[in-house]
Amino acid sequence: MNTQTLSALVAAIVSLAIGGAVLLREPRRAVHVLFATFAFNIAVEKLLSFFSTGAAEPDSLLKWAVMAATVSLPATAQRFFQAFLGDEAGPPPLSRTTVVGAGLLYSALLLSRFLATPIHTRFWFHAALVAYVFVGLYLSVYYLYRRYRATPSRVEKIRLLYLLVGGVATVTAALLDLIPGAPSFGNIFITIYLYFLSQTLARYRLLDLNELLGRMVVLATLVMIATVIYGLLLVKWVELDELGVFFLNALVASTAIIIVFEPLRTRLERVVNRWMFQEKYELFRRIETLRTDLMNIIDVRDLVPRVLSALEASRRVTHASLYTVDPDGSAYELAGHVGPRPEGRLDAVAYRAFLERLRRAGVVSIEGLERELAALRNTQSEERESLLLMVRALELLNGSVVLAVIGEEQLLGMLVLRDERLREAYSSEEIELFRGVAASIGVTLQNSQVYERMKERDRLAALGQMAAGLAHEIRNPLGSIKGAAQFLQPTGSQPADAAGTREFLGIIVEEVDRLNKIVSQFLDYARPYRGDQNPLDINDVVRKTLHLLDKERSANVEISTSFIEGLPPVRADAQQLRQVFLNLTLNALEAMPSGGKLHVTTSLRRSTRRSAAAAFLEVRFRDTGVGIPPGDLRNLFIPFFTTKERGTGLGLPISQRIIENHGGTIEVRSQPGAGSTVTVLLPVEADAYASYAESKKGPPPLPGSGPIPLSPPAVVAPALPLPTPPPMPSGLK
Repeated sequence: MNTQTLSALVAAIVSLAIGGAVLLREPRRAVHVLFATFAFNIAVEKLLSFFSTGAAEPDSLLKWAVMAATVSLPATAQRFFQAFLGDEAGPPPLSRTTVVGAGLLYSALLLSRFLATPIHTRFWFHAALVAYVFVGLYLSVYYLYRRYRATPSRVEKIRLLYLLVGGVATVTAALLDLIPGAPSFGNIFITIYLYFLSQTLARYRLLDLNELLGRMVVLATLVMIATVIYGLLLVKWVELDELGVFFLNALVASTAIIIVFEPLRTRLERVVNRWMFQEKYELFRRIETLRTDLMNIIDVRDLVPRVLSALEASRRVTHASLYTVDPDGSAYELAGHVGPRPEGRLDAVAYRAFLERLRRAGVVSIEGLERELAALRNTQSEERESLLLMVRALELLNGSVVLAVIGEEQLLGMLVLRDERLREAYSSEEIELFRGVAASIGVTLQNSQVYERMKERDRLAALGQMAAGLAHEIRNPLGSIKGAAQFLQPTGSQPADAAGTREFLGIIVEEVDRLNKIVSQFLDYARPYRGDQNPLDINDVVRKTLHLLDKERSANVEISTSFIEGLPPVRADAQQLRQVFLNLTLNALEAMPSGGKLHVTTSLRRSTRRSAAAAFLEVRFRDTGVGIPPGDLRNLFIPFFTTKERGTGLGLPISQRIIENHGGTIEVRSQPGAGSTVTVLLPVEADAYASYAESKKGPPPLPGSGPIPLSPPAVVAPALPLPTPPPMPSGLK
């Protein structure tokens, strides 16, 4: 048996182990499956090559099978590299040439089995097969080159260069193996390159050369240790002339076992734990998912129910509660709980010793306190009194384990747990798991504090801009009033003129009315929401609003409507909605000074809200006016920003505030010269939508729910640049 044949067997076994190790890893991704397919393809081809070497006839079934396995190598390689490198790699994963070539070769191979003189034994067929396979493999490497050229990062370019050079060297070495008498290094290159790719996949990043060499040194060391152990155990039963074969077998077996060992052990542990320790496995799974979810939460109001529901769903917690510190640090308030309600407030001064111990140790358990009390059973000391006070604190909190929520060396809160079914319910491993949750809660609380400070800064910035705008708006009418009053003031040489007096008195009244309007709108914007929300038919509200405008619109403006009848009711304040719709309609009419068309529609839109399915009523105002310049779109909802000569700049901010108070949003799309579209979205309550869907015998059609294709992109009311309007009071959210 020559070296090339033997190396094919080694490459087959190691490729099988590498592909299996990647496939066993969690979490499994599509690129893992494609890599395993590529590695298994190589393993099958090398294994068939090894067995076909001893075949007596050149047209044997084994040699035919080798060719069939070889044809699929370009396709599996291209599929993997395209998934591995992403869209920047260049051409699609399976080019048309590759597909056509594979189809022709497979057809020829199938036909060859039924011919008297098999085609696959001819030289020209071998040449075509070799050309197809290696051109396809070089094309896979070309994907690496395309990504290398497109990558701006210098560090990633260096790492991609390793992959590129390794790929070229591997394909070239495999090609040189076909030349009689040439050195046989192709199988060695294939094994090393597959291992490099597998390690890159396992770490979800590209490895540099030093890291790769380090991992290969570790792997080689472990393989040699395992091989030596096999040799020492079996050397007595191995003949001297068989020692080389034994050493090679032990080396290959050790390599395969060590490559597969880690992912296989992890997978088996997971299966065994799920089967034999179902509650423990479920707890670990829930906690792992919870910690992942907490990374995306910044609002404490979302944090508390998420944590408590996950702990309750783990089936290892019967009582759970979360406490957070007061702003002044005087006590810890109950933020939420599962099970019987514990004490609502823990005074920081009265239980200072307990809180200080919790801050230092990170965890306090009833079992630990009772063991310390047992050691001090026959003594009366301050330490014993302190321990008794700590036990009393745990009783008030209704917990057996309390975990500290720490942030910047401060105790931000407490996570209290208890399983009433067991006295000592949690092992040290599980407590460490809960401590990880408490640490994640601490990070979220810190981020929430930073977020609140940013919101406060933005609110103050918005108030500053509003104050400047208000002062400017009030100053202009005051100047007119002052001038008019000075003109009316009689002097000794000029008696008062009756006609002039009436004119300037009219100016004073007009400017005072304007001042009153500005101040009223400012108060409407700033005062807390006090609407009276009731179930409403949105079509009826829109119709009544449009009736108010019959005398306002000019004759050359046409208003058309398209209402979906039978829409589910929306809970809202009718008067405030009419104010919003009236303001939006007047804006549309003013945007069409030379005439045009306003189209008002209502419909139902299904969407998501906080990652859950939701339904919204949609009221859309589309005009054919002058449109809004792109630079003004982002400022529409900033108080006192206006493009009108005598506008106050508070109409749209007030409308936005009203819709936000109803839980909805306002979207604006516009194109200069082509008109604007303003869409009001109001949430439909789940019960109302369920009744509506039931009445329609299934999910209802949603005409008009898609966006109108105007550019630039929509301006959604909540997502505005700084400064933003001041937030509404917390009690109304």
